[in-house]
Formats: sequence, C-alpha cells, structure tokens
Amino acid sequence: MASISEVLADSKLARLDAEIFLAAVLQKSKTELFANPDFEISEKDFMRFSDLKKIRLAGKSVAAILNQKDFFGLDFFVNENVLTPRPETEILVEEVLKIQPKSLLDVGTGSGCLAISVKKNLPNCEVWGCDISSSALEVAQRNAGQNEVEVNFMESDLLKNIEKSFDVIVANLPYIPLSSTEVEIGVKKFEPNLALFGGADGLDLIRNLLTQISTLSQKPKLVLLEFGGGEQTEILEKFTKELFPNAVLELIKDLAGVDRVMSFRL
Repeated sequence: MASISEVLADSKLARLDAEIFLAAVLQKSKTELFANPDFEISEKDFMRFSDLKKIRLAGKSVAAILNQKDFFGLDFFVNENVLTPRPETEILVEEVLKIQPKSLLDVGTGSGCLAISVKKNLPNCEVWGCDISSSALEVAQRNAGQNEVEVNFMESDLLKNIEKSFDVIVANLPYIPLSSTEVEIGVKKFEPNLALFGGADGLDLIRNLLTQISTLSQKPKLVLLEFGGGEQTEILEKFTKELFPNAVLELIKDLAGVDRVMSFRL
C-alpha cells in the first residue's frame, strides 16, 4: 500500500482537504502525519480515504462530510439540517463581546454557533436562540451540550413566539438572492436551501425581522445583522432608516473588504 506522503501527493484534492481527511481516517493529528510521512496506510484506511475524496470531489464541504466545523475556537457538529458556520460570521460574536450584554437573542440560530460562542465567552449573559427548523434546533442543542454551555433554544418563525425582551438581537439569516449564480453547486446540493436563500434580493427575512423589531414595546439596545454587501448595502440601510430614523447605523466589513454586518443602536 501507499505511504502518507504518497497518498497526499496523489490525492487530487486540495492539500489541506487531503490532510484533514487522512488525519480523520488514521485518527492522527496533522502534526503526526508530517512526522511520519513514510507510514504505510492499510487497504481499509485507504479505501475509507478514497470514499471521502469522492464525496468531496462531488462538491460536499469537508465540514459537512466529517460533520464537524470549528467556529470561534469551538468545535461544532453540523449536518444537512444546518448551514456550516462561516468565518465571517465570527464578526457578530466579536461585536457582541465588545459590549458584554446581559441578555441576547440569536434569531435563526441554526447550528447554534453564534449563541453558544457568546455564552461560552460571556457565561453571565442570558442567551437564547430560535429557529423555524426543529431539526436545526436539535443540532443546536447537541452543540450546546458538546460545548458545555446552557442556551435556551426554542422553535419560532423569527420573533413570532418570542415574548421576552433582550439587550441584543443578532441574526445571520438567509441573504442570498434566488437568482444568484455565485453559489457553489456543492453548497446548493448539500446545505439546506432554507438557510441560504432570502427571496428575490436576498433580504426578505431580514426585512421581516426588522419590521417585527420595530413593533416591540421594549426594543433591544443593539441589533447586529449579517448580510451580503454589494447592492444589499444601500437597500438595507434605506429600509432600516425608514423603520428606525433615530438609530445609529454602522457597517462592518469582513476580511475581504465586503460590507458584512450592519450594526444599529436604538
């Protein structure tokens, strides 16, 4: 059979993907792979690696294949019922940690990565997460247990079933326009469309949430929304200012220089 170095050199995968798969199959760290390049891989492990490679080449993400994704230094279980956490979403957590609220609601919590990351870093903050998908909430609850935090999860279509008030509301809702041609085939095929697409311009759910917030008798002090930048920036700013004329708006860019988070204080 082939050695570690030979398999990695001839995998036809991105080097990092191949290393992650091989480490998972052999139950070794990547450091151990590098330290033992001549280690002979058994036929059984090689076949397992080949199976993972085929799925990856079909477009499924590494995280979705291995049911695991790192986010904000924590380990999260993911499956076909939730969106795989993206690095840019960590901006929302960073912004929350700056103000250290006493209570927070994560709308459209999905895997629970936002709510759980906040709770892990702010143990005295009362954190809730809601989602329209009961299957997603099962994943979120599993992740809370896995990361040893207590987060209150409940099923709700945005704020429909929410009766409490919160200092901060955060949301990473679907914001990809239905007509978008930029979504990878593998993402469309293997991740839930419910968590990806937000109507014609991508902002339907965000507008619905903002409208609901505007009707609350006790509004949050801060709202943080992830969105797609580009043409959405002007549309979202205009809509938000019409609903909340006295709000202080701020746009936060991701590492690629794209408007990624809109923050506004009430």
